Amino acid sequence: MNDTTNNPQQPAANQDSDSLIRTIYTITSAHEQGFEYQMQALLKTGLQRFGLDIGILSKIENDTYTVEHCVVPEEMSISVGDTFEYAKTYCHITCEKNTTMAFEQVGMHDEYAQHPAYLALGLESYIGIPIRINGALYGTLNFSSAKPFPRNFEAADLDAMLLMASWIEAELVRREQEAQLKTLNEKLENEVLLDSLTQIPNRRGMQAHLRRELSRLMRTGGRATLALVDIDHFKALNDTHGHLAGDKALVATAKTISNSIRGYDYIARYGGEEFLLLLPDTSLKLSGIVCNRILQNIAAQDFPHGKLTASVGSCQIECSEMESTDMDATIKQAIGWADEALYAAKNAGRNCHLIYGQHEAAA
Repeated sequence: MNDTTNNPQQPAANQDSDSLIRTIYTITSAHEQGFEYQMQALLKTGLQRFGLDIGILSKIENDTYTVEHCVVPEEMSISVGDTFEYAKTYCHITCEKNTTMAFEQVGMHDEYAQHPAYLALGLESYIGIPIRINGALYGTLNFSSAKPFPRNFEAADLDAMLLMASWIEAELVRREQEAQLKTLNEKLENEVLLDSLTQIPNRRGMQAHLRRELSRLMRTGGRATLALVDIDHFKALNDTHGHLAGDKALVATAKTISNSIRGYDYIARYGGEEFLLLLPDTSLKLSGIVCNRILQNIAAQDFPHGKLTASVGSCQIECSEMESTDMDATIKQAIGWADEALYAAKNAGRNCHLIYGQHEAAA
């Protein structure tokens, strides 16, 4: 063992453990800085602790060792994303032994002097520890240098590695759980906003979308057509063939309407046998073409229990003329106009499209 007592340039194994713990605590508490910042700070702390040059958090998948985070000298060509053959790294030894491994001078080691990592990179000193998540190998935390370590690695060094690795493992688990929770929340949120039968937005999802879209159109001075599509004689279908037949008709109608509109148009199940459409940046003439195409496609559809038709009522919303910023009130008014036109379409014999403002002449 080399004596480092009188040489302040050499890393001391008996460095104040409390100081190290405080430093790691400060780093690991800085969640607002992000994981990248925390890892960089932790690697720099480890390098300072051991007096080494290269600090890496690796990820190991099958036969590939990937550098996920690193702090290296400027002249060294190792960077995040670099990959190496796992079996040819010192970390392979570490993970095979499943413990902290430390080498003061690999070139003098009886077993590892001819190791591929030593022959390729000339790394003399190394200390590394496996990183595991829920018992499965994730990668390693490791520090190394082309220079021999000036003393024997001691228990305090191993404890320092264990302390840093424990936080990394806990943080990786936390981040994984956070990602899973986010995915689950997004899935639940989507389910809350979707109609379970037709798998298109429900009334709640519709309201949120209409608020956003009409606010956008108000800012840009655009226009939109809001339409209500109602399946004709739907109650008779349910009464005659049962609710299962009615459900199949609703699903098929939702699909037919979806296939009849443009990619940026919007469809939602408004309730019962009614569907709501929002056609942004659409003139009266163009919205008439879209609505009539929907009626034609529904009438041409072969449903399990025969043919169906639908009626459509629509209204034009000139967003540049909107005076109120109360979007809910605007939506309610527009739906009321479309519903009035729909009622007129039903009275006009069904299977037709009427526009609010023109519906009285047709009535």
